[in-house]
Amino acid sequence: MLKEMKRLFYAKNIAIIGATSKRDWGWSNGNSWIAGSFKMGFQGAIYPVHPKARAILGLKVYPSILDIPAEIDLAVFTIPLAVVPQVMDQCVKKGVRFVHLLTAGFSETGAGDNAEVEKRLIETARKGGVRVIGPNCMGVYCPEGGLSWSNEFPAESGSTGLFSQSGQLAYHIVVRGADHGLLYSKVVSFGNASDLQAHDFLNYLAQDDTTEIIGAYLEGLRDGRSFFEAAKEATLKKPLVLWKGGQTQGGCRATLSHTAALSGAQYIWDAMCRQTGIIMVHSLDEMVFTIKALQALQKPKGQNVAILGGAGGGSVTMTDFAEKEGLKVPPLMDETIRRMGEFVPIEGNSTRNPLDIVPAIMPTRSNEGNLLRVMELIRDDLNIDAMIFSIFPKRICDIYGKPALNAYLHLCLEAAERLEKPLFICLPRESNWQMDILRREAEEWFHNAGMATFPDFRLASRVMLNMKEYGDYLSVHGV
Repeated sequence: MLKEMKRLFYAKNIAIIGATSKRDWGWSNGNSWIAGSFKMGFQGAIYPVHPKARAILGLKVYPSILDIPAEIDLAVFTIPLAVVPQVMDQCVKKGVRFVHLLTAGFSETGAGDNAEVEKRLIETARKGGVRVIGPNCMGVYCPEGGLSWSNEFPAESGSTGLFSQSGQLAYHIVVRGADHGLLYSKVVSFGNASDLQAHDFLNYLAQDDTTEIIGAYLEGLRDGRSFFEAAKEATLKKPLVLWKGGQTQGGCRATLSHTAALSGAQYIWDAMCRQTGIIMVHSLDEMVFTIKALQALQKPKGQNVAILGGAGGGSVTMTDFAEKEGLKVPPLMDETIRRMGEFVPIEGNSTRNPLDIVPAIMPTRSNEGNLLRVMELIRDDLNIDAMIFSIFPKRICDIYGKPALNAYLHLCLEAAERLEKPLFICLPRESNWQMDILRREAEEWFHNAGMATFPDFRLASRVMLNMKEYGDYLSVHGV
């Protein structure tokens, strides 16, 4: 099955059934698939299928998939529900390997007749040797294989794999992740999972050489035992970051009308994650930033964190955020405090933890080397496992100028190396987009340098705990 699945992501020829040549119809999902694969540089042949059109986006159109003069690895259905059974019969006759049923309106509607159509459709496909993604999903994005349902995705390939029951959230995870330097190996939106299911994609990504970290958005499982076993094996090799939709009673009801998924009690999911080492997250940002941190940072050995960058009440609230998320903010060792006091003035500063020493590490001639000295002291402090460092680019620029800010950002890279412990750089968002420009420039600069950053302190704290708990799981299992 794993060898077969490779032909899905690296299809040689694809058929797009349901694209349109009529401009007044607007952009269709079929056209989007063609445009997306153009952007990815698909090296095979793309065959649009339409009963009347002659050309779509410059490609010759065939009236039926049976008229295509080549083998088809992947057929994408963007056609009305009523004609899907007929076209599936044709795909079986043609010997198509995979069908992506983008078409919706099946069991997720709650209508018994529609669910029966879905059931018979999958039976037809299985008897004919066709594997089905969906229905009710966006399908496959694989830059290396040249496939994409959207031309808004990056054409560059990366090391993050993703499988998602929601096409919309898969889209947002890809786009939001790309904004923060994440690139993807393979992504699949699989909707109702009537044939290929979550554990099939997890098994494949766990063994895929181009995938190092796996993300997932799930609403329910048809085969919980198979997923449990797949996850238990996968997480010992690669992190699996899971966002579970339908965690509340109302959310559970919503999953039935979205992907016909039976969500299950949240405590069962929590228990499964603990037993298998899955990293459970609860938002789009937490998923994206956890994956980015896993990619860019070493895992903390403990939950003791040093806090740097706040002042006065800000340091107090940062400490509250960290400890509410499950971290600990312990005092520094006496030796650390003594040595830091040699170059940090006692007036207006605190060298305990949190570190209220911002004026002493700012980019001035008198402070030269202080930031690196702080990092070396924290490196040697046995009470500390990691640091969260809040930086405010606009304030630095306003006081010291843009050249000083640029030099300071370079110094932060050296500081991360000196620390030799995970450094969670927090770049808090400014109040409006004009004030936020420098922060976004700094964020992009860090990402290009391979560093992870976080838009708020609470998220940085939560991600640190996610990484620490995954590290604990690996240690318990001897990895």
